[in-house]
This record gives sequence, C-alpha cells and structure tokens, in this order.
Amino acid sequence: MPSSLTKTMLPKFRRDKKELRAHYRQIRKRISPQSRTLLNAALCSNLASLPCFREADTVLFYYPIHSEPNLLALAKHAQELGKRIAFPVSDEQTCTLTFRQVCCVESMRAGAYGIPEPTEADPLVTDFTHALCIVPALAFDPFGYRLGYGKGYYDRFLSHFDGCSVGVLFSCCLDDRLPRDAHDRPVDRIVTEKGGFDVK
Repeated sequence: MPSSLTKTMLPKFRRDKKELRAHYRQIRKRISPQSRTLLNAALCSNLASLPCFREADTVLFYYPIHSEPNLLALAKHAQELGKRIAFPVSDEQTCTLTFRQVCCVESMRAGAYGIPEPTEADPLVTDFTHALCIVPALAFDPFGYRLGYGKGYYDRFLSHFDGCSVGVLFSCCLDDRLPRDAHDRPVDRIVTEKGGFDVK
C-alpha cells in the first residue's frame, strides 16, 4: 500500500504529470545518504528473492542517475549467479530502447543524456523469453503504472517485451493512483524496500 508520507504530501485532487514529477523528485532528494544506502540494500535483497529473478537467465537493468534506486550491487550478484546482465541504449530520435549485454559495468560509456550505456561492441539482446526487466520510475501505483520522465522509452519497450517486468522504487514514491494515457504500459510486479506485490 502507498506510504503515509505520500498520502499526506499529495493534495486531495489529482495534478498533472509535470507537477507530479516535481513532487516525487523532491521526495527522493530528501532521502539522506545514510538512509539511501540502507534502502538500496533492501531493494536489492527483495529483488534477489523473487522467483522471476531466480529463474531469469537475463536481467535487464538500468544505470541509476540522480536520486534513482541504485541496483548495481544486484547486477554484480546476477553475474556471479551466471546470468546475463544488460543495460539500455537510448535512441534519442525514436525514443526507443535496445539492450546490450555487458561483462563489466565499468566498461560502459556516457551515451544519451549523459547516462552510461553499453558500447556497440557489446552483444545486442533480442531474446527476452526468460528475461526480467527492472523498470525505473519517479513513482508507481498499485496497478503497475509508472510516472516516468515523459519520453515514453519504457512504455514503447514494454509494449513488445514478453518477459517479466518489475517496477522498482522507494516506498515513499508509491502513489494511490497515477494519471495514465492510452500508450502507458503497466509492469507485472512492484518491489520496494519493504517488499513486493503483484499489481492489481
């Protein structure tokens, strides 16, 4: 369920996505570095315990920027378990994502928006049959819908993704119900530092 912090800070009436983005950015920024370290560790542990993580042969991660949950420790753990790990490459012209397998996160180079990405030498991942996609967002709601950054990259990707998708966030960014558009695609499951649940 959405946290009491979110409920008390959100106004009674719905706001537009631009206002909500600013709202949840501020909530994430207020998390102290010490708390953030603990939250990230708990998120990694909860994700690692999921059957869809244990059963996946490929895990699609994202590279954390700004105040996003940092799951790089889980990426290293996934490799130790023998899983392929992949990170997104953004096409700024089409606002679409492709994923490439990496052997070492440190080998990635700044790409679109200055975010570290795999290089063209890294293998392209096209088979998602047994893949888990970990999806970032500014906020999620219990129905699996996300508040992203407004470009629609993950909505386009999830529209043809046939693996399992998990939205990851700090519990203070779990909303009662986010505004949604026809092109928005929900994730299959939500995971916070407090645990996880299948979407409604």
